Formats: sequence, structure tokens, C-alpha cells
Amino acid sequence: MRYRELGQTGLSVSVLGFGCMRLPKLKDDTKVVDRDASVRLFLRAYELGVNFFDTAYIYDGGDSERALGEFLKHVAREKVVIQDKNPVGHQWWQIPGDEAPASLWRRCLEEMLERLGTDYIDLCLFHDTQMVTFRILVKARNGLLQEALKAKEEGLIKHIGFSSHDTPHNIIRMIEMSEGAIESIVIQYNLLDRRNEPVIDYCRRNGIGVAIMGPIGGGRLIHPSEVYEKALGVHSTPELALRFVLSNPGVSTAMSGMNSLEQLEQNAAVASNMQPLSQQEIELIDRMQKENERLLNLYCTGCNYCMPCPNGVNIPANFAAMITLRVHGLKELAIRQYKGLGESSAEACVGCGECAGKCPQFIDIPNRIKEVAETFAALCK
Repeated sequence: MRYRELGQTGLSVSVLGFGCMRLPKLKDDTKVVDRDASVRLFLRAYELGVNFFDTAYIYDGGDSERALGEFLKHVAREKVVIQDKNPVGHQWWQIPGDEAPASLWRRCLEEMLERLGTDYIDLCLFHDTQMVTFRILVKARNGLLQEALKAKEEGLIKHIGFSSHDTPHNIIRMIEMSEGAIESIVIQYNLLDRRNEPVIDYCRRNGIGVAIMGPIGGGRLIHPSEVYEKALGVHSTPELALRFVLSNPGVSTAMSGMNSLEQLEQNAAVASNMQPLSQQEIELIDRMQKENERLLNLYCTGCNYCMPCPNGVNIPANFAAMITLRVHGLKELAIRQYKGLGESSAEACVGCGECAGKCPQFIDIPNRIKEVAETFAALCK
């Protein structure tokens, strides 16, 4: 296994991180984590050199943390890096009752430590933070950041960070607003979504650790891509996806949600024997993506200005399927996306022209939707 420094935290982490959001479930109750199977996976990952494990208070109702706690009983605590995420400040987590947010954050932290059965958490993150919650809750006077700094002084947490799906600009701004308190972040980055490259560059220049979620595109890059495999001469799109992410020098670790030994062994093999993509290969990917986008001439940003369609066509989703097919060459996934649209697919278009002229990217929507319908009609025969 290969290891990298996590920013300036002093932590050395495996380039493959174990994302603990999708752990194995019991056969007779698919909503309950199979703790024994999970611990076996963790132990095998540890044997393969994985030392970075990511969980959260809300994952599987706390069972993700409890399973990790069982695992920690079998290994030397100082040999593993545990990253956990406190839900207070999460954009979708409803704060219960009238308790002050900082007090609730502390209470959740204590419960996290209890579930894990440990005296400290290596990296404690504000979960899924956005600018609005960061301003109102994290940076407020006597707010969450101040409470986290107290917990750090007490040794309950070693380092502070956040995960976020916000815009690159806002992610960088939140780091700046923390005035040095944020030491590591979790963001999305993969072959299909490269918008956070400026964030990764910023973090590299400023000594901030970067852990990547969704390196395989949320499972989308499990499907073979004719475009990437042919252009780069590779035989495995998932392997290429992981190599792409880890070829970025600003990335410390790529987290993968693994719920089977087969997945674990394959990912660990890639991470251990991985040859980073060359600069020429990365430039080829850049040129290929830009050229395919130009040829497709379909710069849909999903702004929804063309919606709603009077005939129920989900215009942005149809264009997304087309981009998946033509730009990224993920034929199987594109067909599945299109079929999943059902009655909102391009076939429902009657050419009424209601959407014409509404696109700020100047897409000729009526004709392009017709093209989508014809393309997938041929593929789905």
C-alpha cells in the first residue's frame, strides 16, 4: 500500500481510504449492518495496508461507528486514522429541540466517541457543510468551531475539518474563514466531475489535507467506457478512474465504499501497484473531454430554465444521458439513465417548441431532444 501525508496534520494515510457508509447488511434485514461481516472487511483492509477509515454519526443510524468500534478492539489504536463527521451543521440534519448548537455538537461528539469505543478521533469533520451553515453555525460566536477547538485542546479530537458539496469558491472561502482551524477536507472529484480541481490546488498550496469521496463517480465509472479505454489503451475503467484521482498531487487519499472482499481486494491491488497517469495521459484526457463536448455541442448546465415541459419531458436529465453516452463513452450507464426516465424521456416530446429560446447556453432544445430520442431508440432496441 502507498501512503501520503494528509496536509500538515502529520498523519500518513493510505491512498485508498475505507468509506464506511455502505457496509454489508444482514441477509434477513437489509437495513441492519452485518457487524461481523463489516469487522472482517475492516481487518482484511488493515492487513492490506489500509489505515484510513471514514465514518459519520448518521451512517446506518450509528451502526457504522459501532462496527468500527468493534474493529478497533483488534488493532493498535495508533496504527489507524479514524475520520468521523459530526451532524450538527449538516445541511439536511434537523437540529432537535431548543438545545444550543454548540452544546448539541459536544453531546454528539461524546456519543461518537462512545460508539467507537475510543478516547479520541483523529479527524473530526463538520458534516456536509455549506456556506450558509458555516456562517450561521460553525463560525458564530460561541459556535461549533469554537466548541471543536475546545475539544481539540482536551485531546478528544486531533484535527478539525469539514466535508462539503458546495461550490469550489465557497469551499475555499470557508477554509479561509476558519483562520487556520480547518486542516483537512472531504470533497467530490472524479473523471466525470472535475469542478473541484481549483480547490485541490488551493489546498495543496496551503497545506490542507484532501480526502476524495466518489472517486469512481458514485459507482458510475464501474461501467466500461469505450471512450477512455480506447484512447488510453486501458482495460478497466474503474482502475483508470482511481488512477486519475490519485494522479493529482493534491489528493491525499481516495475513499471507496467497499462492502465485499472482492471490491476490497481489487481496489487495494490498484492502490498498491498503481502507476500514476503521466502528464501526457492527463493532457490527452483533457483534450478528449473538451473535443467530445465541442462535437456534441451540448453545454447543458442543468439550470432548468427550460423547465417545466408541458409534455413532461425532463430535458436536463435527457441531455445528461446523452453527455454520459457521447462525452464519457459510458454506453451501459447512459442506456440505464435514459430508460430510468420512463415517461419523462425524450420520446414524450411532441415538438411544441415551448422550450425554444429559453436556454442561456443557446442549445437548440427541440432539435437536440429529437436527436436524443432517435439515438436512444436505436440503442434500446
